[in-house]
Amino acid sequence: MTVLEANRIVYSYSRKPVVNDVSLEVKKGEFLSIIGPNGSGKSTLLKTLSHIYVPDSGEINLMGKSLDTYNRKEIAQRISMVPQDTSLDFEFTVEEVVLMGRHPFLGRFAREGSKDMDLAYEAMERTNTLHIKDRLITEISGGERQRVFIAKSLAQNTSVMLLDEPTSHLDINHQIEILDLLKRLNSEKELAIVLVIHDINLASRYSDRILLMKDGEIIAQGSPEAVITPENIENTYGMRVVVETSRYTGNVTVTPIEIKRRLRGSEKRRIHIIGGGGTSLELMNILNQEGHDLSLGVINVGDTDWQHAKALRLTLIEEKPFSAISEKASKKAFEQIMNSHAVVISPTPMGSGNLLNLKLAKAALDNEIKVIRLFSTDGEFDFTGGEANKILEEMRQKGLVEVADAEALVTEIRKI
Repeated sequence: MTVLEANRIVYSYSRKPVVNDVSLEVKKGEFLSIIGPNGSGKSTLLKTLSHIYVPDSGEINLMGKSLDTYNRKEIAQRISMVPQDTSLDFEFTVEEVVLMGRHPFLGRFAREGSKDMDLAYEAMERTNTLHIKDRLITEISGGERQRVFIAKSLAQNTSVMLLDEPTSHLDINHQIEILDLLKRLNSEKELAIVLVIHDINLASRYSDRILLMKDGEIIAQGSPEAVITPENIENTYGMRVVVETSRYTGNVTVTPIEIKRRLRGSEKRRIHIIGGGGTSLELMNILNQEGHDLSLGVINVGDTDWQHAKALRLTLIEEKPFSAISEKASKKAFEQIMNSHAVVISPTPMGSGNLLNLKLAKAALDNEIKVIRLFSTDGEFDFTGGEANKILEEMRQKGLVEVADAEALVTEIRKI
């Protein structure tokens, strides 16, 4: 059942659309998070949905009827709102603040009855604020005050609750406490919750659906898995990210990748990495942060380096798990190398299964492509009966550059 619906709504400040052609629907018992950069129109959209702002065009329907057909009191009986700023200058007690949620149901000068008191006390009990009911709202912590305003909203006994950044300015334990509370209310009371939130990972963890906004428009909406993709996040926030499924929560999570240098077109290089067994993780991270176009291979599917490159969305030349490099994969890798500015070899040991990668690096030198080897004194390199070391010596004669650390490798890349 759809409880709240917006159809192509537009709202403008000084003739500039802040919410532009937005359509969405919220179903009974649904938890919807709205995410996006600062200035993307999230809070304005929330205020438009609650009729604090009246849209310039488009229509909002509440319980199947146009929002315009309700008066303010009737809207407040169906939609509750928890604002971003929960500070109060007057010294109301917690109980008095929560009882304010019953005002839409009272006549002028009427006092709260037993039903109002029951709902207020139930709301305080659910939000763990009953024990502070006699304390002044000005004297409690930020996390407690946030729970009080959720209790006030809950006391309204509405079908829809809108919250504008309820976790802002709270430390992580209070953020989780508030979101756990909202999810519990959402589940137990089939309360439709629409939440503006900045933390993408928390939105993913708690939401049934997510709406992603930028510049007043919807970029994507749907399940967390459908919305939180590297392409959507990068296009919206301007930050390269890795999107993975958390092994702890089972939800998609975003890890921002800091771009230390924003390379101009003339500085950007295509670099092919030869690695395996976790030996090129640091290389991939550093060169990716530098902003270069990277490829990796030939690499076995499931290898540690393969998993990391997959998360970074690098170009991969793959081979079946636990298999030697095939002619088909070797040909693909050779084509990739011939289209690269440099080849980087990680300190991966060479055996019969991956020796062909070293031969491909030698072929790069033969074609005057720069090859850099990051060597390590830890562990044995040649497991081919001396053939790998022989190829390596031939490469040194042809101009192989060998470096001891990633910083020196980056310096060599910048020389290209």
